[in-house]
Amino acid sequence: MLQNFTVIEGNIGSGKTTLCKKLSEEFGANLILEEFEENPFLSDFLEDQNINPLGVELQFLIDRFHQLRASFDNSKPTIADYFIEKSLIFSSNNLSTIEKNLFDSYYTVLFEKITEPNLLVYLSVSSDRLLENIKKRGRKIEEKLTYTYLESIHNSYLNYLSNKQNESVLILDVTNIDFVGNTVDYEKLKDVIVNYREKEATQIKF
Repeated sequence: MLQNFTVIEGNIGSGKTTLCKKLSEEFGANLILEEFEENPFLSDFLEDQNINPLGVELQFLIDRFHQLRASFDNSKPTIADYFIEKSLIFSSNNLSTIEKNLFDSYYTVLFEKITEPNLLVYLSVSSDRLLENIKKRGRKIEEKLTYTYLESIHNSYLNYLSNKQNESVLILDVTNIDFVGNTVDYEKLKDVIVNYREKEATQIKF
């Protein structure tokens, strides 16, 4: 069975949203999906990462906070395709030192009001595979994303997760499986997630 609150995290194009939808449908869970298209700064930023990164990150932080505060129904499990800690990871990668200091002051206040997940899953995918996935789904907003940018985000995730202590974190390398189009691959991935034991530090390569 799913944990009370499970988060599926991953880089852009990792398949986290699709996996969340599949698990939510199968287990009848609450589903929280990031509303990234609502961010008015995002389109310009994805085309050029020097265009208003602080605006992008602050808008995401505010939107994530409000969504995570409003979306819980404790009568059934909840699964989300992001957690508010994502804001720390992307802001570390995208902001200057002075911008990051300002951002962190807002983050600290909001984070204390958020329910933390029982399990945080990170889908690790090679940047080459991510670019293939991004091209396949054909979102115009993502056309200018580069290997270098995706790689830097991936490394930021791994660095952040490696420093988390006394929390349940599951890192799954899914580069070589197709859990979206292959039922067998999906079942393998699902079994690992639902059979996870609390605070059992785990890294698995499929």
